[in-house]
Amino acid sequence: MDTHYEVHTSNATHDPAWDAFLAGTPGGHHVQTSLWGQLKAAFGWDVARLVVAEAGRIVAGAQLLTRPLPLLGSVGYITKGPLCAEDEPALHQLVIAELLRLAEQRHVAYLIVEPPNNGASLAAPLIAAGFRCSRIEVAPTATLIMDLALDLPELLKRMKRQTRQNVLRAEREGITVREGSEQDLLTFYRLYLSTGRRQRFAPYPQEYFAAMWRILGAAGHAALLLAEYEGEAVSALLLIPFGDTVLAKTLGWSGEHGNRRPNEALFWAAVRWAKAHGYRRFDFEGLEPNVARAILDGQPLAAAMEHSPSFFKIGFGGQIVLCPPAYVRARSRLLRLADRQIIARAEHWPAAQTMLERFVRR
Repeated sequence: MDTHYEVHTSNATHDPAWDAFLAGTPGGHHVQTSLWGQLKAAFGWDVARLVVAEAGRIVAGAQLLTRPLPLLGSVGYITKGPLCAEDEPALHQLVIAELLRLAEQRHVAYLIVEPPNNGASLAAPLIAAGFRCSRIEVAPTATLIMDLALDLPELLKRMKRQTRQNVLRAEREGITVREGSEQDLLTFYRLYLSTGRRQRFAPYPQEYFAAMWRILGAAGHAALLLAEYEGEAVSALLLIPFGDTVLAKTLGWSGEHGNRRPNEALFWAAVRWAKAHGYRRFDFEGLEPNVARAILDGQPLAAAMEHSPSFFKIGFGGQIVLCPPAYVRARSRLLRLADRQIIARAEHWPAAQTMLERFVRR
C-alpha cells in the first residue's frame, strides 16, 4: 500500500465529511452518502464505508452495502463508486484492493461494483483485480443530463418540437404544478403504485419513501412536485438534489388526463425548480440502454421505443450519457466457476434482472 495514503473504514450512521466529499467531487452521487446508507440500513442492509485520505483530506472511497442471499451467502454492492478525486492509477489500485479486503472482512461471497458516471477509467484496474464486466444493472447505465447554465428560453428551444408544444399545451389545458410536502407523500405513493401496475414493476413499500423523505429531506436532499388538474393530483415527481445536480428519482402518474400533458408540465416545472435553486445540471435518471445507444449511433428507433419512458425524456433535449457497466467478482474458486458458467449466461434473461431488482428493493 502506498504509505502517503491513509485508509480507514467507518460504520458511522452519519458522516458529514464523507458526504461533503461526495457533494464536491465530480461523479459524487447521493447513493454513496451516509444518509443513503441510513435509508438502506433501515431496510436490512449492512453498511460499511471505506475512506482514503491524503494529508487529512478525503481523496477516494466507497460505501459498501451487504446482506445475505440464499445459496450465495453474503452479497455486496457498491453503486456509483468507488469515487476518486484524482484520476491516478495508483489510487485506483489502492482503493480497489482495500475494497476487496473490506469485502472479505464482511464475508462477501459475491461483490457487484457499478462505477460512478465518470468512472470509466476504473474498468482496467477492476478487471486486473479479478472482476468481470456484467449485464447486471442496479443503477441506470444510461441517462440524460440537461445543462442548467442555459436560460429557460434556450432550454425550451432545444426541446423536440412535440415536447415543447406539449409543455405549452399543458398550461393552456389548466395543468398546474406545485411543490409538495410530507403531507403529500401518500398522494405521491398512490400515483406511484398506479404507475407500477401499468409498467409491471415491483414497487418499493410506502415506508421506504417515508424514510427517504425523513432522512434525505432533513438534509435538503429531497423535494416533491405535484401536477394537478382542477385540484386533482394527476402526477408527482420525487426529486433528489445533491451536489450540483437535481435528479428525477421517481415518477408517479394516475394515467388520467394524458391529453392534457401533465407529465411534460411536471418535468418542465422540475427543471425550472432546479435552475431557480442554483443547480447546474438536471439528471432525468435513466434511459433504456438500447434507446440511448441507437440515438448516439444515429440509428432509427423501433416503433415500440417511440412510446417508451426513454423517448419521453429525450424529448426534453440534453446530453445522453452512457454510464460504466457493472463489474462482479466471486470470492471462492467454486463460485467464480459458477459465475462464469451459469450466472454470466443467466444475466441475459429478463427474469434474472427482475430477481435482482426485487432483491435490491428488499
